[in-house]
Amino acid sequence: MTINFIGLSLAFTAFLILTVQAGYELGFDRSHPTSGRIYRVDKAVDKDDVFRNILPRGYADDIIRCSPHIQAGTVTCPYLGEMMFNVEKGDGHLPEMFKSKVNVVYPEMFEVFGVDFVEGGAEVLEDLTSAAIPQSLAKKLCGNESAIGTALSHKDEYRLGAGRDNGLVVRAVYKDFPENSQMSNDIYVNIGKLMEGSYGGANFNCYLLLDSSENKALVEQEFNDNMDYDDTDWLTAIELTPIEDIYFEDAGSAIYRTGSRRQMWMLICISIIVLLVGGINYTTFFTALSPMRAKSINTRKILGSGVSALRAGLIMESVLFSCAAFAMALCIVVPVSSALASEGVVDMPFRFAQQIPLTAVSAVIAVLTGIMAGLFPSIYVTSMPPAYALKGDIQYSLSGKHFRSLMMIVQYAVAFVLIVFVISLYRQNKYMMNSETGFEKDKIAVVEISQKHYKEKSEWLRQSLTSLAEVEDVSFAMECVGGSDIYSTSTFTSEGNEIRTFVIYCCPDFLEVMGIPVVEGRGFTESDKSKGCVIMNKAAADRGAVIGMGTGFGEIIGMTGEVRINSLRNDISPVCYQVLPDGYATFNYAYIRLLDGVDRLHAVEKINGVLREMDPEYLFETRLYDSIM
Repeated sequence: MTINFIGLSLAFTAFLILTVQAGYELGFDRSHPTSGRIYRVDKAVDKDDVFRNILPRGYADDIIRCSPHIQAGTVTCPYLGEMMFNVEKGDGHLPEMFKSKVNVVYPEMFEVFGVDFVEGGAEVLEDLTSAAIPQSLAKKLCGNESAIGTALSHKDEYRLGAGRDNGLVVRAVYKDFPENSQMSNDIYVNIGKLMEGSYGGANFNCYLLLDSSENKALVEQEFNDNMDYDDTDWLTAIELTPIEDIYFEDAGSAIYRTGSRRQMWMLICISIIVLLVGGINYTTFFTALSPMRAKSINTRKILGSGVSALRAGLIMESVLFSCAAFAMALCIVVPVSSALASEGVVDMPFRFAQQIPLTAVSAVIAVLTGIMAGLFPSIYVTSMPPAYALKGDIQYSLSGKHFRSLMMIVQYAVAFVLIVFVISLYRQNKYMMNSETGFEKDKIAVVEISQKHYKEKSEWLRQSLTSLAEVEDVSFAMECVGGSDIYSTSTFTSEGNEIRTFVIYCCPDFLEVMGIPVVEGRGFTESDKSKGCVIMNKAAADRGAVIGMGTGFGEIIGMTGEVRINSLRNDISPVCYQVLPDGYATFNYAYIRLLDGVDRLHAVEKINGVLREMDPEYLFETRLYDSIM
């Protein structure tokens, strides 16, 4: 009985967790007050085109102004990532440090998504040094006090464009976006003059709020009929995608939060199957008790108890047992789902305040499970002739034997399939973690630094780290290689073939530090900084790139082997490594090559000590590729 109680409780727990996840996905971007009228602007090109919805700002501005049916429009930049901020304290203590994603937008962004403000309003973003922060961050920084006027300083003066003076002031606090939304709870600032009027570099998404969803086709037509660009291969006609469709339609996208409709239905099916297994297990158990109860039940029948009353009592016992198991599930589902959410297994933990309808439906299911589990045994055990029940051994009853055998076969088959499924997922995960990347990921530690750190302390950091007994060498690059599907991207043509490649801006010794051998041509030298030289990987060679070819952003001087820095869901992409002249750009990532055989965790501790010496007021996070990938 104890084992069956635990099993049924866990079945209800799994059902609740999986159902919350399915509801999270089904309701994605449907909770905005303006949902149904929000559209993302896409170019009318193939859906696999990386730049289908990554637009130049000038092009996006033309679209926003193209129709009177556009109530509001905004651009957003999904590539700025996290920045480190200091909150100055007036009590003499060290500044409080925190990390947050930052996004540059138009003030109309809040109108597009129907955002409510706790303090201030969208109009404050007309000032370039003003920032709007989410309510959750305001509480973290200021508790119950007002966050308005809080000064946020940072050391990435170039990332947000000119006019910020290395700092922001909180002028508005907005209510948090829901978890299942493409918009995240970032620090939002005005885009200012950043790439204003540009039709070249594509760095922005564009969202429109229409006055009515019925005018979608009209807005598309109004822009497309009047579009007049010379380079129509790059700036094409547009189509509008409802924001509610992005989550499932852009599955595999590196820019948007996406999911698989097939996986969602699989989750729903698994949640039902798990609950069914628990119910079958419980029904089988309750049926197995019949031989033990037959004599007492039928003795009560002889003494005058009604069959209906006996059956009702058995069913009620089954219902109470099921409800008790459901109550236990409610006690454990919150901590269990929270732990799973913190590990990234599910996207949304179970919260009673948000899941009252699901809790009510699940309670009804618990009652029905108890009724169904008790129905057959109660009818079965009260339908036997009293004399047979009192004298015979009903455990050999043919009907009871067939029922129990059928239940066990179904239960075994379902459990067998689920176990095979789990083993397959485990092997898939193991394959991904151990797959070859083309660089020596087990020897590399990566840490993000600020632009100011690189400009002023990069050489000091290199010397200090290489003086450690565990460190072999240090290099720098602009991006976290292997940690994303999003990188700077450029396109060039080879013998009529268009080659789209990731571009990694780096120091000349970057490939040596990463353990990426140049298999053809030569590697970088210091003199290449002023020559515009590039090295490409095998995927680029397979598409027609050859040594000596000009790419529009540098001559190819060498080729590496196969190097993968994007997800295993996608094909290996061409990668171009380019060195830049001193002072031309800053590199935000330090790559630290460790010596063979060192204790990597101990090495990270010593690296962190050097980083704290460089800047005790900055939150550094040194990561190994075990976690990055």
